[in-house]
Amino acid sequence: MTATGSGASPLETVPPPRRLLPSGTLVAFVLLICAVLSFLSVLHPGYADFIAGDRVALDLNDCVRKAVREAGGTGDFMRSHPGRQQCDSGDDRTSQGILVSYVILAVATAWHYRFRSARRGRRRGVRPLDAARFPALHAETARLAAGVEQVREATFLVDFLDAGVNGVTFGRAGHRRIILSRGLIRLLDGDTSDRAAFRAVVLHELAHLRNRDVDITLVTLGLLRCYFVLMLFPRMFGDLVGLLFLPGGTSYSGLALFDSAAVGAVLLAARSVILRTREFRADARVVEWMGTAQPLLHAFDLASAASGGRPRRSVRGWWAKITRTHPTFAQRRACLADQALLMHQGFGFAFVIGFCLPAAWDPVSSVTAQVRQGGGISGWWPPGLITLLLVLVLLLTAVRASLHRLGHRAGAPSPVPFRLGVGLGVLAGFALAPSAVVDHLLLPGVRLSSQASGWLVVALLALLFTMWCQYLGDSWARAVDLARRPFATLAGVGLVVAGAVVAEAGTVFGLQWQTEVGQFMDERLAALPGPLHAAVWTQYVYMTRLLSPWWLLTLLAVLLGVPLAGAIRGRRLAGYVVVQDPPERQARRALVPVLGATALTAVLLPPAYTWWAHQRGLDVLASPYFLNPITVAAAAGTLAGGLARTRGMVWAVATSLAAGLLLSLPMRTGLWSSQLGVGIEGAVLGTLLTSAIPRGRLLPRRTAAPGPDLTAP
Repeated sequence: MTATGSGASPLETVPPPRRLLPSGTLVAFVLLICAVLSFLSVLHPGYADFIAGDRVALDLNDCVRKAVREAGGTGDFMRSHPGRQQCDSGDDRTSQGILVSYVILAVATAWHYRFRSARRGRRRGVRPLDAARFPALHAETARLAAGVEQVREATFLVDFLDAGVNGVTFGRAGHRRIILSRGLIRLLDGDTSDRAAFRAVVLHELAHLRNRDVDITLVTLGLLRCYFVLMLFPRMFGDLVGLLFLPGGTSYSGLALFDSAAVGAVLLAARSVILRTREFRADARVVEWMGTAQPLLHAFDLASAASGGRPRRSVRGWWAKITRTHPTFAQRRACLADQALLMHQGFGFAFVIGFCLPAAWDPVSSVTAQVRQGGGISGWWPPGLITLLLVLVLLLTAVRASLHRLGHRAGAPSPVPFRLGVGLGVLAGFALAPSAVVDHLLLPGVRLSSQASGWLVVALLALLFTMWCQYLGDSWARAVDLARRPFATLAGVGLVVAGAVVAEAGTVFGLQWQTEVGQFMDERLAALPGPLHAAVWTQYVYMTRLLSPWWLLTLLAVLLGVPLAGAIRGRRLAGYVVVQDPPERQARRALVPVLGATALTAVLLPPAYTWWAHQRGLDVLASPYFLNPITVAAAAGTLAGGLARTRGMVWAVATSLAAGLLLSLPMRTGLWSSQLGVGIEGAVLGTLLTSAIPRGRLLPRRTAAPGPDLTAP
């Protein structure tokens, strides 16, 4: 595209770089769609029953409360297999109601896209651009749009009532509209810098069409609005009626109303975080076309001057700051100065990913979900599909950040906020899930400490998985960067990883309800504090999985084999090109602190594991014959991981695995896979302990001193 203004030099288009992966805008909107689908869980269970026509059936909640009282308490009720009692719910209408909810959302979103997408064009003061009245403006916009294929059917409009420097792109396919404000078109009659600012704003709106984010924005926002109007608000209205008019409704309806309001607030904040991404991408496209960011920066100055002063410091201003759909001009300037914001997502984006995971699994993996299993809700609710999409979003985000770090290691943002965002998002998702309220009210005696500890276990596992995804991204970044078909390369890796996660997601998200129920099923667990109870049960589930050697081998193949394949592939491809960015060297940790952490691991592991075996009644696993190989493997892995310059966790797992194989296999025991698994677990925990030890200073490499000059006289 070549665009020229009056008296200005031509602006030549810079050919766009090779598109390695789906754009950050597409990934962000996929996340927002997943969030809407996940948050349908607030309808569980009563709303879905109602819209499916179940008006007179016995209320399941009342039935469960009565059954708990008749059984003599929650423990006796759970031990009597509640799914076989009169509250089996095998004839309820929940699954049909969920299917009807899908249909309602799909139809309403299609209607919104078809009939409401052009609403802005019918506002008062908006008129089509008249070529006869504004010949210079018409010629300039036509010249700017000539090189963008997606703008061939777009129509320019003018908003004569808007005195600000603004532009808006909207409209469904075949009916694209671009509104230019009155304040913007006045810049065309100004000096050279004002005319360049005018072109920058128009190119920004054209960039939305070039980036193909208009349709996905309309569809996603339509889905979000229909969810609020047709699903969330009716649910909140019903809870409000129950709170005000039903006797005894305060305990459930009040908490459920708070739950729904909090979920709605998170969804609005997610919309704000994700919509800002498309603005950053459009700004980057403008700089790519114009070759400089100065006209866009001047447009920011003009727009901020026209919009008024600082925002008010009030609750309303704070809420507007969180839910605003456009980034501030300061954020946009920072993004133009540092392209890292385009490739690295922050805490808010990661928080949404984490929040969606427990929300998606809540209808099928809570205590009340186990009671309702007879209703067939798991047949219509797609937690596996939502989890698959969320894992792909997480992996793509990690790989995009790793690709940026290939050439910008020094200025790359820290990955810690992203990791914390996922972990805290999982905690918040569990706390605001509908079952968090229902489980407490239906099952008297559920300890908050046990419930929160189950959430914390899943959050820590999600945090570790996020760290592994970032490591996987670093391992595959060079291979993806140098591959002929990078998207196909990453798609294969992503499907393998996402498939493995979906296969084990039911076990992971089932830990929280199993921890809650465990206090009623085992007296020894009931006597433990909540965190210890959750740790004992999680270790028991892990040991149960280790009984199958194939499960351990598959786990190691995914956790170590997939990153190793990426590193090998990257090295092979790098052999054909000149790599300008050498690997970063890091200093080793001091030997004495690492030896101390290794000794601490070797001393604490045997008594801790012995205590766990006694708690679960597995005293045979506490024998020295079983524990000695585990202790040696864990200590060796901790030492190797602590002394490694890079990839300490990989060195720890590999060393522990090698030591465990040497020590366990000659013993000819049938529990060798359990010994290997526990040894690796100890090495991982020990390496996490050594990660707190600071590294020493990196000394420059020694070079040979120059010899005497023999040619001197």
